[in-house]
Amino acid sequence: MQVGHMTYQDLGLDSAELVELLAYPRRKMRDNMDVRFCPHAAFYNPVDERCIYCHQDTECKWLNHNDEMVAIEGKSTADIQRELTKAMDYVEAQLTAAHLNRRACTCDNCAWLVKVRQVLAISV
Repeated sequence: MQVGHMTYQDLGLDSAELVELLAYPRRKMRDNMDVRFCPHAAFYNPVDERCIYCHQDTECKWLNHNDEMVAIEGKSTADIQRELTKAMDYVEAQLTAAHLNRRACTCDNCAWLVKVRQVLAISV
């Protein structure tokens, strides 16, 4: 490990745990996206105006940065924290009013949010 370069292990995660944490929001995003008319099959193209102005550009960018084929070993702690925070925001935005008492809820969304908050040391 390079001096000054922290990795996902510094968050107390092994690679399998990080893969699992990233898989849940990836599935949610893919399931919620409408890519029937996407000329790039949900692969964000930063020079295509259709991507730049697409209402799903945030999801596409996140998916491309966190695809299963992207090596997590090279990501810094700050990168992983940023990506998990974006994913947490996405999952939270999907919650309905029934989730007002999230501490008592055990649905998949809330259970995943509890795990991510623990990793990111965020208290509710």
